Amino acid sequence: MERIERIAQLYPTIMRVMSRIRSLVHEGMDLTYNQYKMLLTIYDKGSCPLNLLARELGIAMSSASEMVDRLVNLGIVYRAVDEGNRRQVTIFTTEKGEELIRELRHGIVENYRNLFARLPDADQVRLVGAFETLAEILGSLE
Repeated sequence: MERIERIAQLYPTIMRVMSRIRSLVHEGMDLTYNQYKMLLTIYDKGSCPLNLLARELGIAMSSASEMVDRLVNLGIVYRAVDEGNRRQVTIFTTEKGEELIRELRHGIVENYRNLFARLPDADQVRLVGAFETLAEILGSLE
């Protein structure tokens, strides 16, 4: 079987399983997964202009703005408007947002730990290696 056909055949199964794992790992999170991704993007960059945030997440500016509104209403990010160019809006995490990220990251690690505990050590090693390889190879495509 051609490599591309094999990938096309495996992809739906991998995505279905990864979706279930994501649900388990992010269980108990008060944010949607997309809100969490947005919060992490802002946090990891220190601050993020709204247009870059939309581009990074692959969403429309209007969708990014709506998501930011929700995060602002939760008190975990805030907007700063550039007085020289009122169209330029930069998003920052609040102290509450940074604390939430720390809590969520800790919870996610614990959920992964519980999930991995179901696997024998040899399978854990293989899975981590597979993820490292996948991240490296797919990262080179960007």
